[in-house]
Amino acid sequence: MLPGEASLHLKTRAWEHQRGALPMITHLEPVNEVQCAETRTTLEFRLFGAFAVRSNDGWNSGPAPKKGRELIEYLALYPRRLATQDDLAAAFWPALDTEAVGHRIHLAASGARVFLRALFGGVDALQCVNGSYRWNPTVRVVSDVERFLDCGRRATVDAFRTALDLYSGDFLAGEMAEWLQPTRIRVASVRACALEALAKESLAHCEYATALSFGLDLIEAERGHESGARLVMQCFAALGLRARVLEQYLLLKAYLAEQIGVDPTEETAELARRLVGSAAVLGAEPRADRQPGRVLGRA
Repeated sequence: MLPGEASLHLKTRAWEHQRGALPMITHLEPVNEVQCAETRTTLEFRLFGAFAVRSNDGWNSGPAPKKGRELIEYLALYPRRLATQDDLAAAFWPALDTEAVGHRIHLAASGARVFLRALFGGVDALQCVNGSYRWNPTVRVVSDVERFLDCGRRATVDAFRTALDLYSGDFLAGEMAEWLQPTRIRVASVRACALEALAKESLAHCEYATALSFGLDLIEAERGHESGARLVMQCFAALGLRARVLEQYLLLKAYLAEQIGVDPTEETAELARRLVGSAAVLGAEPRADRQPGRVLGRA
């Protein structure tokens, strides 16, 4: 929302009487965004690696998952979303119907509010709007994942460098909930694009060791990424490591055959023949003690 646009502001609210209940909005009126910005609290979340929220005392790991942390994680990932009970039930308790999880959602919201109020000097960061939950409009929410995905949308070399600087581990590492998977796929896609772009940039500037590092990170993450494999082969050749060129090609060939029953593209095969200098050896089997990694895609 741009400065000067109206935002929603609480006029009257009725408090639930249970301990830790959220403020319930009963009426809203627009206020000037500039006025809110002067006193706005910023919530900064770390979603790469282990979850944490920053306060004046440093990073905090948050409450237990079912006592508020999952709700905070969900709203941190979707900071402009009004999360309905149906949304939260589907994310956290997909095997149960909405009516069965109403009390659990209330406990999660109460735990999240108690944690955030203690961390930020009594600020009511969460609001309940007709049974749905959102951030208080006077609170500014930022996260490393949101910045990372924004870098992916900009898709410049500088933006990709920033994205890789932000990436400090798997998205919410160690957590297995199904609602996390779409974001994990998006993160993996942006990271692969960033690694490939920076490998190509470094290769174009004859920075072979740097390009090789980006390329190896790429094929470690996506073992069947043929564009990444070609970049690695070119780097090995530029560094005078022709045996490694052949080894990389054969590992790729074996893995693609095992996983999806295809050979490398002719572009990849021709590059290997040109770099190695002998078409005959390309039919050799890879060494038995070298195991290819996992495959996510083929470029």
